[in-house]
Amino acid sequence: MANSGIVGKSKYKIIKELIKNPDIINAIGSNISASTPEQYINKHIFNYHQNPFTIKEVMTYITIQIHIPRIEDKNKTFAKPTVEIWIISNERHMNVDNVPKITMNRNDYLAELIDRQLNNRSGFGLGKLMLVSNVEGALQNDYLYRRLIFECTDLNPSLCEVED
Repeated sequence: MANSGIVGKSKYKIIKELIKNPDIINAIGSNISASTPEQYINKHIFNYHQNPFTIKEVMTYITIQIHIPRIEDKNKTFAKPTVEIWIISNERHMNVDNVPKITMNRNDYLAELIDRQLNNRSGFGLGKLMLVSNVEGALQNDYLYRRLIFECTDLNPSLCEVED
């Protein structure tokens, strides 16, 4: 089994990096004070895939999931964890009216900022975190998304276990 310890650690690290970035906080377009970005956690930035049906207000939020979909090589030495980030906005919140000179929609703008923040970064397993997918779509009538997938490499610790 791949090293599941990367799941919680990576989610925490990504959330901390996102809330420290004033451009990302501003682009979310919340009425929460930018001087207290920790309040964005579990309000606009979630470490699980939030259901838009449970959101009661017009807003934008980001969800972060970590997956270990496969073991990379035949010797089962390396896992390929993926970081999946969803930027989900109510259709009435797609216009970036709170950031001057931004003409793209909120999801595209946030995706660009997150890509700049995370792509080619080390500290997530071995090597660097690399963007492998960036797609958009609609979850339902009122919610649009942009989904970013980053991939990294991690050791599979099962080689250290004694097997009978």
